[in-house]
Amino acid sequence: MLKAHDSAGLRLLVVAALLLGGLASWRQDRLLAVMGLAGAAAISAFTRPAILAYNRGRERWLNRDLIGAVEQLNLALQQDPHLTNAHLLRGQAYLELGQLPQALADFDQATRLAPRRPEPYLYRGLIRQSQGDLQGATAELTELVRLHPNAPHHLRLANLLMQQGSLSSALTHLDEAIRRDPTSAPAYACRATVYGYLGEWEAALSDWSQAIRWDPSPAHYYRRGVAYAWADRYGEAVADLSRSLEIEPQQPNALYSRGNLLYALGEIKAALDDYERAFRREADINCIDRSDEYGLYERGLAYWNMGDRETALFDLQAALQLSRQRRNLALEQRVRRSLPRLSDPDGDPGSPRT
Repeated sequence: MLKAHDSAGLRLLVVAALLLGGLASWRQDRLLAVMGLAGAAAISAFTRPAILAYNRGRERWLNRDLIGAVEQLNLALQQDPHLTNAHLLRGQAYLELGQLPQALADFDQATRLAPRRPEPYLYRGLIRQSQGDLQGATAELTELVRLHPNAPHHLRLANLLMQQGSLSSALTHLDEAIRRDPTSAPAYACRATVYGYLGEWEAALSDWSQAIRWDPSPAHYYRRGVAYAWADRYGEAVADLSRSLEIEPQQPNALYSRGNLLYALGEIKAALDDYERAFRREADINCIDRSDEYGLYERGLAYWNMGDRETALFDLQAALQLSRQRRNLALEQRVRRSLPRLSDPDGDPGSPRT
């Protein structure tokens, strides 16, 4: 939570004035004591309007009145241009209003006033990333990690490096994030994802297990199930996918994945039941999840098993494109092997799975 008093120079003057007054009182020098305390009172009177305006701006910001917040923060900074928190809060308001140049100007000024504050680097990184300037965003987050090397900052930088295909550098920061916080489920999940991209399935399984230990969510069971499948451990894969579906039954991608495993194991009726449930769910929500490259691949295999080669081809091509974007090397290689089999009437694009 942002505090009102963050004008460093004025705070030092207040402290010095109070200290002067206190020491003078201790020495029974009443004249100096009165002068020191009077100076502190004068400084307080000077800063009080700025603090009051800042607090009004903060209240409006909390109530989501962003324009009102900016107006009050403008008043605060007119009274005290060195109030760092006012620059930070106004920058956040500008950011939410979509006024990025003004937001950047406030964050830059906050950095000049308080170079070690983490917020400007974080928010500038988000802005650069939203503008497609991944190198600029990486520079901001790298400086953030240098100044404040905690687990969430290492994790955020690792995610950004993954987007740029710098998997080894991402792993370095994920290792550090986990070292600093061995209970971080997001860090284990992110590192497991990188290991999966590299085809290191045993390492991925170990990290997915840690992610489940600290956060037994359906998403984590689903992803460990996928890893088990790619490691040719079908029984454990089916168990994890079933557990994920017990927690959250409405997951088409988990149903496609389990259905394909059951199909490969010869349990055709159970596989067809999973396919039917997945089809109905997608029809109900009138939406297909295009953000999960593994789900797209499994959906393509499911449609192949159902005899719909056109949809199978479309989904496999989508999985290939997404795996390229995310530098998912293992899946990209798999899809490249699968696509030529679509032209073979007797071919099976899902065999072998690894």
